[in-house]
Amino acid sequence: MDMINSVWNYISTNSILSGAIATLLAALAIFIFKEYIKGPPDLSGSFHIECKTLFSKYNPYINMVSIYTLNIISNGNDIEGYIEKTNDINSDLKFLSYEGKHRTRGEVSGVIKRNYLRRNQVSLHIKMTGVEREYSILIVFKKINSKKMFGEFWSTAADSTGDVRWEKNEL
Repeated sequence: MDMINSVWNYISTNSILSGAIATLLAALAIFIFKEYIKGPPDLSGSFHIECKTLFSKYNPYINMVSIYTLNIISNGNDIEGYIEKTNDINSDLKFLSYEGKHRTRGEVSGVIKRNYLRRNQVSLHIKMTGVEREYSILIVFKKINSKKMFGEFWSTAADSTGDVRWEKNEL
């Protein structure tokens, strides 16, 4: 017991050693919090995304809804996969379905931004091969859930922006 008291006295009076121990304990606490208490979400799987265009430089795209099937793998904070456009609902409510070779396909890359005190955020960058040309879509979800999420998108197709919905189940 005397040895424990003498070690404790030495550590508490040595500011460099006590600072190093405090730093190690803080690093351990942060590690446990980020890995076990608020660990990275597993977003691997097949999902459906619905993009509703609210603003576009090409007026027929306004209020158009595009539906995509997304197959991704998340590895820690990184996301990668593929996406296919399956349906469009035009502003005049005409439903278009794309099958087989008529689907446009794209590559998905993304990242999960993990925050300590605020909600985590998912950002996806999609490179699509369209009928006329290639274009890209950036999607940001501010609240992560593997079943259902809502966010915003920005696309280079007609410089459009709007709301996006993500669901595990088919839309």
